[in-house]
Amino acid sequence: MFSRVFCYHVCMKKQASFIVHRARLWLENPWPFATLVGAALLYVAALASGLAEDVLDNDSIVLADGWLVHWLAAHRTPARIGVFDAASSLGNWQVVVVVLIAVFVFLWNRRRRSALAMIVAATGSQIVVSLGKAGFGRPRPPAVLAVVTPLDASFPSGHASISVALYALGFYLLFRSARSPRLKRLWLTLAFLFPLLIGFSRLYLGAHYLSDVLAGWGVGLWWSIFAVGVFGFARRRRDAKRQAADFRSRPNTAK
Repeated sequence: MFSRVFCYHVCMKKQASFIVHRARLWLENPWPFATLVGAALLYVAALASGLAEDVLDNDSIVLADGWLVHWLAAHRTPARIGVFDAASSLGNWQVVVVVLIAVFVFLWNRRRRSALAMIVAATGSQIVVSLGKAGFGRPRPPAVLAVVTPLDASFPSGHASISVALYALGFYLLFRSARSPRLKRLWLTLAFLFPLLIGFSRLYLGAHYLSDVLAGWGVGLWWSIFAVGVFGFARRRRDAKRQAADFRSRPNTAK
């Protein structure tokens, strides 16, 4: 019985490995890769636009927004405020500028595509966030429920957007380049943890509603997929052209 179960697991593992290998080969072709990236962009855009429509129509998400901001305000403690204020500061524009400069300096010569992807994603997401704030003009949560002083409109959250377009994307790129399974797990964990921590910090401090954070994550994710997709497509297109040129340059040995 044990040997049968063991053989079954081995066969399933081999089959899964074969499927993953074939999927990787398929995605090395630039056009299937572009199709997948395009589908992901359309899906994320549809989710974000649906959320924006719910906010404009005062749908159920707005009721959840109001309940959550009141609940969190009633359960704050000074210690937690200090922790989440520190987490929130990672999304401040001063910190973001320093991180982007560090990315440019340390990655430009060795991993230029990664540096460009992070700069494009961070810049593009913040442009969309600024346009969204100006277009929606949604007020922030009431000042009596907040422990920070807001400077602009609420929807979408710029901190949540940059948490994905800069931090999560950066950790994802580290995950892609790492060889150690332990490091891969670490970078992937941080890629999920940073957006959750920064996004929740904005809720806990009363700076944003839940829908603001969800929309910010959506904007950051869209631009992250776009940046990775553009540079990934360019690399695959270049590799495909190089392979075609190498094939044409080979001597014809057919008789």
